[in-house]
Amino acid sequence: MKRLIFSLLLAGCGLQAFAQQELIHPKEQRKQGLVLQPQPYIQINGKQVVQPSLALIKTENIESIDVLKNENATGLFGDKAKDGAILIKVKSTAKLANLQDIYTQYRIPAAQQNLKVVINNQVVKDTNLILANLEQIDTVEVVKQDIIAPVRWSLNDEEEFLHIISKPQNKQ
Repeated sequence: MKRLIFSLLLAGCGLQAFAQQELIHPKEQRKQGLVLQPQPYIQINGKQVVQPSLALIKTENIESIDVLKNENATGLFGDKAKDGAILIKVKSTAKLANLQDIYTQYRIPAAQQNLKVVINNQVVKDTNLILANLEQIDTVEVVKQDIIAPVRWSLNDEEEFLHIISKPQNKQ
């Protein structure tokens, strides 16, 4: 009897963990019938970047933006551009920084440089694809998951994250 109860309890915990995992990984939400936002392939000056990085680029530094759709995008970039491609060229005077530059500028201790990165409340899975104008960053802080936030970064309420918050963009 104890084995049966333990097995049922274990199965219940596994289902609960699976359900919570679905909340963290939005790509898996297709199974739940939710409408997903398109994820276009994005390049800045020929370098692929993650979508949250766009908030860290000053609009006045943008020289041009090209949007490619359908076969035009997939022909150049393959399946990763199935939702289109956004090609941004910034002015040559714009100074672009990667995550290591952000660590240096904001004096992030080495022990905290392995934390997961969040930009404006969006978790960045591939931190190698972060690009920013340092002057567009408002704050960089180490924070824990807000347990009442509508979007969870993690199931671990004690996990720390490096949260990068951008300054508001100037309207042009």
